[in-house]
Amino acid sequence: MMLLNITPSGNDLQRKMLLNHSSSIRNLFIVLLLLIPFAIFIGDYYSKKSGGDSMNQDLLKNVAKIIVNGDESVSQGTAFLVCNSDGTASGYLFTARHVIDGTNSEHVTLTFPKILKEDETPLTTTASIVWASNVPFDGADLQTLRYDVGLLKLDDISVLPDDVVGFFLGSEMNIKDPIAIYGFPKSHEYANSGEISSTEYSGEKDLMLLSCELEHGLSGSPVYREESGEVLGIAIASEEQTNIINIALKMSRVIELLDRDGKKDLIK
Repeated sequence: MMLLNITPSGNDLQRKMLLNHSSSIRNLFIVLLLLIPFAIFIGDYYSKKSGGDSMNQDLLKNVAKIIVNGDESVSQGTAFLVCNSDGTASGYLFTARHVIDGTNSEHVTLTFPKILKEDETPLTTTASIVWASNVPFDGADLQTLRYDVGLLKLDDISVLPDDVVGFFLGSEMNIKDPIAIYGFPKSHEYANSGEISSTEYSGEKDLMLLSCELEHGLSGSPVYREESGEVLGIAIASEEQTNIINIALKMSRVIELLDRDGKKDLIK
């Protein structure tokens, strides 16, 4: 009786091992290809959230987190420094009025997370409320949002480093203008880019619609146009239960309100 030799030869074993190895490499390569877009998305997302490039870091020095102590609660928002027409620090900051509505004092606490002191801790100082519009805030009422602005002044401007002077103010804008939002929602720094989706909101010409999402805590943030280096408006993060989202009060309206109340000369 003849027995068949079915034991694989050395060549066959090597061939199988090579095929298995090639298959594993191919599968790994496919997985890596699938992960690349995801990795790019995550990197871009966190770069925007944290103000990843040097330009964002510099601009964030002009932005402060406001802590407002009220009778029954503590609220948080954003304020931004503005400079004089000659490019020097004015010591004034704009914010949204509803951020400071609940205060029980004429002063608010400001923290500049991107201005570090010698001990590497963020600069914390105070500012006085020097002006605010006289219409109470209602996040569901467009008419009250047209007045959602307040002006602060540093109690001691000397605390600012020489390289921190604030933003220039502008008013001319067009649909599709590229803009960026700088602020401090939920205690982390934020720099996100987008564009002006509309130069009015629901027929209201004092408000503009933005393409980027405004998280809570971003109320009072500057709407900054990269091309001209100017702030065009003040972000308003309206209440979640309303359909009014991603809007900003135009700087032209802010100047109009200051002029109406005889405060325009404060911003030279």
